[in-house]
Amino acid sequence: MKKTWILLLLLLIPIAFTYAQTTDLGAPKSWSTKQVINPVDYHLMPTFNLNRIQQEDATNLANGIKTWRFGYEHRVNFTLQNSGTWTTLSNGDKIWQIALESKGAMTMNVVFEHFEIPKGASLYLFNPKHTNYLGAYTNANITADKMLGSNLVAGDYVILEYYEPANVAGQGIIETGLVVHGYRNLNTHPNAPAKVLNASGPCNIDVNCPLGLGWQDQINSVAITIVGGNSACTGALINNTRNDGTPYFLTANHCGTNNSGAWVFRFNWDSPVAICATNGNSVDPGAPYNDVNGAVLRANNAGSDFALFELNSRPTGAVYYAGWDRTTRIPIAATGIHHPAGDVKKICQDTNILSRSVSGGAQCWEVTDWDFGVTEGGSSGSPLFNQNKLIVGQLYGGQAACNGTTDNGRDDNYGRMDVSWDGADPSTRLKDWLDPANTGDTVLQGFDPNGPGIAIDAGISTITGIEPTYCNIDSFTPEVVIRNYGNDTITTVQVIYNVDGGNNSTYNWMGILPPNNIETVTLPTLTSTAGIHTFNVSTTLPNNAVDSNTINDNRSYTFNIVLNGELVNHQLILDCYGSETSWALSDSANTTTLYSGGPYSNNFQSIDTIQTSFCLAAGCYRYAIYDDFGDGLDATSTFCRRFGDYEVRELVNNYPLVEMTAANGNFGDSAVHYFCVPYVINSQTNLNNISQYFKVYPNPTTSDLYINLAIQPEVPATLELYSTTGQLLQQKTNAARNDTFMISMQSYPAGVYFVRLKIGNEVATQKVIKY
Repeated sequence: MKKTWILLLLLLIPIAFTYAQTTDLGAPKSWSTKQVINPVDYHLMPTFNLNRIQQEDATNLANGIKTWRFGYEHRVNFTLQNSGTWTTLSNGDKIWQIALESKGAMTMNVVFEHFEIPKGASLYLFNPKHTNYLGAYTNANITADKMLGSNLVAGDYVILEYYEPANVAGQGIIETGLVVHGYRNLNTHPNAPAKVLNASGPCNIDVNCPLGLGWQDQINSVAITIVGGNSACTGALINNTRNDGTPYFLTANHCGTNNSGAWVFRFNWDSPVAICATNGNSVDPGAPYNDVNGAVLRANNAGSDFALFELNSRPTGAVYYAGWDRTTRIPIAATGIHHPAGDVKKICQDTNILSRSVSGGAQCWEVTDWDFGVTEGGSSGSPLFNQNKLIVGQLYGGQAACNGTTDNGRDDNYGRMDVSWDGADPSTRLKDWLDPANTGDTVLQGFDPNGPGIAIDAGISTITGIEPTYCNIDSFTPEVVIRNYGNDTITTVQVIYNVDGGNNSTYNWMGILPPNNIETVTLPTLTSTAGIHTFNVSTTLPNNAVDSNTINDNRSYTFNIVLNGELVNHQLILDCYGSETSWALSDSANTTTLYSGGPYSNNFQSIDTIQTSFCLAAGCYRYAIYDDFGDGLDATSTFCRRFGDYEVRELVNNYPLVEMTAANGNFGDSAVHYFCVPYVINSQTNLNNISQYFKVYPNPTTSDLYINLAIQPEVPATLELYSTTGQLLQQKTNAARNDTFMISMQSYPAGVYFVRLKIGNEVATQKVIKY
């Protein structure tokens, strides 16, 4: 279990607010009126310890925390009633103004904890020289939670102006809760200082550099996310199996999830001048910016550090809904697209195979060292794409950073998509949102809402009706889900299928399948032999025409038929730290993994019990359980005080084949057990051909031998170990047959040995090889 905790500083997970889209109503009303405006009510923000704030930022950077804070929050309470100056115009309309100064700020922005104004009213922010203004914020900016945040105004002085027509007098509510002093520049305004677009390190690579060629769709899916008025993360639009453009947005759980109705998501913030790991200056593309205001949290889970939001509105312009891969296949290459340090969009790439890791309790993919580019604070939540340009995770954290125009050779960790997919309920998993059609797809291509689409495109969405393992059953009835991926309604399609690439069979489907709809087709029952097989299926000739897109036409499903097998049950009771626990069941020589599980999510409130059933052919097997922290399922020194347990039990006689033996469950970093099935043959009286019940494993071995007798006679059994010269090396005698014997081979040289079993007058011998 984890005995240390990574402390995410509360200031890095602040309450979230938005930079709202505005309506073009021209300049503030006071700029054009000829009437004298009353003197503005002025408020000076108090000083604060900037050195301490910068030290906290440096600590977060050292700890690999990749949210990025750019401002200090002043808590205030300014309302239309308790502050500001009102001016009544000659026609009865009113103007309310308040001036806010925070000396030395590079930028200022304001968070309104209650914003609710009537139609016709408007709110502006501007500088005292009247050279820059933000607005108008209007009735259209009211969100469900009534929160609003302004964009950034350059400099350390800002004036707020609220205009309220006479016919809606007194209906507006504006409560200012935060004034943000920007001490680092977020690069979002034209009048910022010269260092605007170099906030990130010089080893970063703009997306318009050559490294970004071929990745434009994925680049267009990524947006910078402004959290809390003073922090930044990254995320991406992600596709769902309906391909309907539902604006789901994937980012990191640690970026924060509160009050997302007031967040902002900025797309297409890419420098038109590409700076590619040099000391040059990127360029702000300029207004109008492609912003979306607010979102609703749909699901999140710290077990893989993901958060999925649905944006309040669909983004327009050149955007893309990225595809995903939720399989457990390890990516052989990876690309990250992100906004480091709140900067314009960058790209990084690793051409090496990734590895699994656990970081701060989150199940991750680890990038050991980026080959091109890097990530930084502000990159948190950014998507990780595999070699097929599909999202496989989102950035949790890491030590990667720039070292001049090269990177520092350190790692990054991304929460895994396959772990995020499942959870206790829809609020903790992705599958309910990204697979609303319940297709079971493990891989989904991206969706371009601006693309022309394809007229005729049928495909196989998923294969159902086939179990992973059939126990003592040699027939199955496959079901396939066909899908209309095109724009035209499909009425006919041919379904071609086979087992193991053998002779094809054809099923002619007829019906009415509108665009983006699915149809489950039940195929004839098939029979196969014992062993591992692959069922292959494809579609062809939709509407008796050539399919315009063949990428989605083919699917395969691998399954296992076990004849004369035995059912066994595996039960694993987790301690609090499921993220540390995994297991594998293999053949006794540990050459082929048959079943495996974990890591799991941490759970400090309730007990997690994992139940799994296996169908095993007669033979011997190896069960191994692992703990990443090295204390097994022990809870002696943890606050949770919940110990774990595990067992494998055969179901015929309800006899335990594997049991936890370590005291307090502390088996260290691993425990290994060997067992055979069938284990006990009841009422065995005829000992002819006892060799069929005599199991010696693993064979070959490097250390110890295990012997399972699997018989229950009344007479004692004797086990003997011989060398090839006939020398008796060891002898064991025991009348109880329900134990697994062990013969240590560690002191013997490599070579050939013989194990002999004697029961009464019956003798059986097994040859053993030691490496």
